[in-house]
This record gives sequence, structure tokens and C-alpha cells, in this order.
Amino acid sequence: MQTTLFKYLFYHNFTRLFDIGERRNCYTVNIDINEEVSIDMTWKLVHKKSYDIIENENGKNLSYHPNLGIQIIEKDGFAFKDLNATGNLDIFEDWRLPLTLRIHDFKTQFGLWQEKDCLYYPKGKIQIPVDVYDNLLFLYEHKLFHIEEEKEDMKFIKENYLLGVLLLMFDNDYGTGKEDYLLQLIVQSVQLGVLENVMYSIWEAVRNYLKTLSEKRNKALGEMSYVS
Repeated sequence: MQTTLFKYLFYHNFTRLFDIGERRNCYTVNIDINEEVSIDMTWKLVHKKSYDIIENENGKNLSYHPNLGIQIIEKDGFAFKDLNATGNLDIFEDWRLPLTLRIHDFKTQFGLWQEKDCLYYPKGKIQIPVDVYDNLLFLYEHKLFHIEEEKEDMKFIKENYLLGVLLLMFDNDYGTGKEDYLLQLIVQSVQLGVLENVMYSIWEAVRNYLKTLSEKRNKALGEMSYVS
């Protein structure tokens, strides 16, 4: 009962105090006359040379390119990226959720799906380059993406691994490029029926991302070997 009342008060009966650039934005609501609850918005933007990092305390860090038109939205004290500019947090945008759910929501909303080495959308299909497909399988088999398998449908993820990678790139591209824009470009191109026209840039971005992940893995293994 207290939780339900708290959620109602939190979303409907408070004045938001927010100052851009501040790490903490504090909300206070009264649950009853004897109890007061304070909530800290614990995220901040960290500026890098060519992009920013959204640092979510006790959450996931996100890469962010502020000039690409994608807005930041807040929920439950965390920051998220609003790809489709709805002002609401969609399932596929919520990095806290299992990747299985996010992929399913993305497929449903934008009509994009994978079957083996082909990417389909309502107006056609696109062959996934051999090197990209092989590297996707390699990364899947070697578990380079840190996901909680007990919460996932791993068969579904393997069948839709490219879409999973695109969502993870949207979360954090590790400075390899402006993947916020690339995923946005995919969505717009699917809607216009011209996805083929942008896939060269998409494949290059995926290659760079997979290469970065592989290098990070090799470095981690080397450091582990050195320590041991």
C-alpha cells in the first residue's frame, strides 16, 4: 500500500527541482504525517572529447551525442535515451530490462527482424555480410556481452543477435562512433522503405563496435593472465 501511494505521489504530486549540470536533483514527498521520503536523481553527464557519457550511479553508463537530437528522459532516478522522441520510456529504451524483452519490443514497434544471415523489414530484406555474421556468432558463443542468462531467452537472442547488438550499441558505443544516430537512421529508413541505402554505414559501425569489444576482451584476458 505504501509503495502504491508513493508511486502515485511521486508521479502526480510533486514539483520537480532540476538544474542542468548538477549531479543530484532531490525530490521530497510526504507519505504520511510521520514519514518523509527523499529521492536522489543520481546521474550526471561527463564530457569527453567528441561525445558525452551519461553516468547512472548503480546503473548502466550510456554514450550520448548531444547534437544528434536524441533527448534524455528520467525515470526512477535514472537517465535513458529517448530514441523515438515520445517523451516516454519504451521497453526497448530501458537498459534495466532483459535484452530479450527489449529486442521483442523493438521488432514489434519498427517491423524489423532477423532470420539467420538476413535482416528483414516490411519492404524487403538485406543480407548480413559474412564477416559481420561470423563475428556476431563468435561474440555470442564467447559471451562477450555481459547479460544475465537466467533472465533471458537465449535461443531468441541468438536468432535476433544483430538487433540485440544494435540496441547495446545504442546504449553505449564505447566511443566508436555516433551510434545514437545510426539506430535512429535505421528506424527512419525502415519507415521510408529505403533501408538498403544506409546499410553500408551501419555495417561499418557494427564492425567497429565488434572490433572494440573483441579488443576489450583480449585486454581483459591479458590483464587477468598477467595478474595470475
